[in-house]
Amino acid sequence: MTQQCATCKGRKTVILPADKSPLGIAAEVDCPECQSTGETGNPSACQRCNDSKTVVMPAEESQLGMAMEVDCPECSEPVVLE
Repeated sequence: MTQQCATCKGRKTVILPADKSPLGIAAEVDCPECQSTGETGNPSACQRCNDSKTVVMPAEESQLGMAMEVDCPECSEPVVLE
């Protein structure tokens, strides 16, 4: 059973304050709680990305020194060609 995300109130995005933004300005970003679905509560969804298949890697973990979207390490395994 799904329900409306309490963080974004179903809007799918939130405002990231300037002090938490890598750009130093307030920015509208995908909701980190529901992964921009607007809903929560899917018991079979990936706990890390809520089945969006991507997560945001923080700037301090990135080789480029900036936050970036990457494949979810929990549920988005690379395809191996045989």
